[in-house]
Amino acid sequence: MKGEIFITTLQNMKIKTIKIKNFRGYKDSTSINIKELTAFVGKNDSGKSTVLEALDIFFYDGKGIIKIESDDLNIGARDNGESNIEISVVFTDLPDPIIIDSTNETTLRDEYLLNDEGDLEIVKIYPNGGKVKVYIKAVHPQNSECNNLHSKTNKELKNILEKHEIECADKTKNATIRKAIWDHFS
Repeated sequence: MKGEIFITTLQNMKIKTIKIKNFRGYKDSTSINIKELTAFVGKNDSGKSTVLEALDIFFYDGKGIIKIESDDLNIGARDNGESNIEISVVFTDLPDPIIIDSTNETTLRDEYLLNDEGDLEIVKIYPNGGKVKVYIKAVHPQNSECNNLHSKTNKELKNILEKHEIECADKTKNATIRKAIWDHFS
């Protein structure tokens, strides 16, 4: 479907970091690094369960055990006029290659879907505890012709190739066309 990226074979990825902002007791952006064995230790009401509940919300989009509600917005954030809860997960041990656009084999790196540390960072924002907005935080080429290439149809991508006289080995595969465009403007 247009605007969506389908990634297969992600079962071996590992969580590297969890980031929480404006969720319950976590007002400021807080990063929790995850290692091979991670234990949460602390006093009652210090936020241990909140981290695990944030993960439940992230992975099950509020359809798991924990439902996100407007009351989950941090009180201090609400008092400052903020209305978004943000939960991010950074993944490592990424698959290489991946399949996107149904059949095109490529890599997350070639698609500019990795953050500045080379990891996949998925950010989910819940406005007023409502419907989730999903983003990938990534380092991306800074040329206007490279904007929104993932949401463009094959015809739209070919138009960019023609407009800028960009050589491309295979104009039937969107991943190959995107790579040619990014390489041209890099």
